[in-house]
Amino acid sequence: MTVGKLKLRVTDIQCEAKGILLLELRDEKKQALPSFTPGSHIEIYLANGLTRHYSLLNSSVESDRYVFSVSLDPNSQGGSAFIHQKIKLGDMLSVSTPRNHFELVDAEQYCFIAGGIGITPILSMIHWCIAHQKKWTLYYSVRNRQRAAFYESLCALNQEKNIHFHFNDEQADLLNLQKIVQDNAENTHIYCCGPNPLMLALKEASADIAERVHFEWFNAPKLNTSENKTELAILDFTVKLAKSGRDILVKPEQSILEAIEAQGVEVPFSCRAGICGACECRVLRGEPEHLDMVLSDTEKQGNQRMMICVSRSRSPVLELDL
Repeated sequence: MTVGKLKLRVTDIQCEAKGILLLELRDEKKQALPSFTPGSHIEIYLANGLTRHYSLLNSSVESDRYVFSVSLDPNSQGGSAFIHQKIKLGDMLSVSTPRNHFELVDAEQYCFIAGGIGITPILSMIHWCIAHQKKWTLYYSVRNRQRAAFYESLCALNQEKNIHFHFNDEQADLLNLQKIVQDNAENTHIYCCGPNPLMLALKEASADIAERVHFEWFNAPKLNTSENKTELAILDFTVKLAKSGRDILVKPEQSILEAIEAQGVEVPFSCRAGICGACECRVLRGEPEHLDMVLSDTEKQGNQRMMICVSRSRSPVLELDL
């Protein structure tokens, strides 16, 4: 997948909540920016060599700016810490054009579940629902009121009392995800973004309606590798690069991306964890062993695309559009 790059100026920085910065980017010449849809994210290419992905939270009808927020991770390896400490008003940032692996599907109504900074992609979706007069409900769980990003903005949108806040320090019980799932009719699609425990709990609670539940992962969950891989997965396999005609052996301890890189072939990538979609590649022949968190179950069954940073192969030869 081809992704364009932009140089944009930081035109606003605000402290949105405790440990959370809001940043606004605009074109230096005031040109319109590439359009995006609700749920989209951009990649930020930092001066320290790291690449990070952030969801766009403003309304998708706004063509003059990208707005995103960054939560300071206490265990930051240089991404959120660099942005919080080094990025200043007026700086120029290199970013990608928007991409979307968390697309709103057409539905009569929507149920949004957000945890912490996971509210960011949901905000853009709520703006879209309001503009298109769609029914929606939000369940927003956060540690405490001080860390509730966009609390005042959400309160202003809560005219129909369809936003339910859950503050962990004020309410002893966790969100009742089982009840939320049961209360949503067949014409409702559920969208969730937040910490992995919340996401995994919803994934379990909604197993019977998986086709109507959509996730945006910020971090790859720790899964039981032996359970995640099927008996059809094989150890050594060959990746055939269709465009160059090269055959590359992928060993058990390697990802496809690592094997390709070791042979000097440059391909797009970012997270190396199967959550961002930057390394998405078209499959021409063979059967992938999908281990990513980007593709839906239906997309994985189609075997048309794969994320080469984590996924492997069920067939001895896998031909890719590279």
